[in-house]
Amino acid sequence: MALRNPKKVLGFLINPIAGLGGPAGFKGTDRPDIVDKALRMGIKPRAPKRGYVALSQLSKLDMKVLVPPKDMGYEIARKILPPENIEVIKLSIPSRTSAIHTKIAAKEMLNRKVDLLMFVGGDGTAKDILDVVGSDIPTLGVPAGVKIFSAVFGITPSHSGEVARKFLSEGLPLKLAEVVDVDEEAYRSDRLVIKLYGYLRVPYEPQLIQSSKQPSPLTEEEKLARESIARYVVEEMKPETLYILGPGLTVSEVAKQLGFEKTLLGVDVVLNFKLIAKDVNAIQLDKLVARHKGPVKLILSPLGGSGLLLGRGNQQIGNAVLSRINKDDLIVLATPSKLHKLKSLRLDVESELARKFSGYHRVITGYKEEVVVLIE
Repeated sequence: MALRNPKKVLGFLINPIAGLGGPAGFKGTDRPDIVDKALRMGIKPRAPKRGYVALSQLSKLDMKVLVPPKDMGYEIARKILPPENIEVIKLSIPSRTSAIHTKIAAKEMLNRKVDLLMFVGGDGTAKDILDVVGSDIPTLGVPAGVKIFSAVFGITPSHSGEVARKFLSEGLPLKLAEVVDVDEEAYRSDRLVIKLYGYLRVPYEPQLIQSSKQPSPLTEEEKLARESIARYVVEEMKPETLYILGPGLTVSEVAKQLGFEKTLLGVDVVLNFKLIAKDVNAIQLDKLVARHKGPVKLILSPLGGSGLLLGRGNQQIGNAVLSRINKDDLIVLATPSKLHKLKSLRLDVESELARKFSGYHRVITGYKEEVVVLIE
């Protein structure tokens, strides 16, 4: 009689506070006081919901899932999987978790030699996992943080779940993928300082795993390209239209030509060609958009490397704003060199909004120059 293969074991771990600082406009969640401020503002944790989306992709697999207690994994797992498939790590966790709890749970998963450790968080969580497991076991990130520049995450939570399902059921090759993080204090001061910390072993599925962020070149050619894009955008601006300016160098050039210095890594708002709100959080932006009775436009540039347009570093632009605007209200900017490296533009938003903004769309690449690109 043939022996049955043992069940695969998935380690599933959630950083419950990951991403809280994004909608709050804090550009990270590395300090306890920022978590407190975000919660007092009414910002809701996003990591558990994103973990649910990812784990749901594996609901039909006959596997064992090793999880930390409470909202670090068990509360989501029990909504999706039969009780007999869940094993809870013995770990005492407080109402507010920290990096140490992530590391203890990851250490137990390493000791148990899980077939895959799937964690829900951002670059800081990826760094915590790296500190413990190195490249000893396969790992995979579910994007739930603010920045998410590392190459160890699925493009969306659903993509992460799909990669995990394929890896556990069919098998996928593994590759070493970069774990990077930014200096959050510098980030809050509008300076992007990215550091490479090491590599995790990640299932290789290039269509579903994001690339690490590629910095924008600071060449004279690139500078002139950004200036020509901005000049065209400003010429096309209309009075009584509310313009939401997302992060990035190209969008910052639009502000410069309007006569003000933009928050490079934040979200600013313009009405009648003047800055009316600087470095807004999600709650402030929702109120501005709700009060404005005229048209609303959103000016964005995709992240270099991954091509992500919404859901990375601009979580201040929430569902209320995205529900108000239409696809034609998206003004997308990208220099030719950035666009040349991207096959398409990506979205990491709720499925209904993703359907709304998906499809072919015009991208401004120069003065009166546009290219049609797929948003998916």
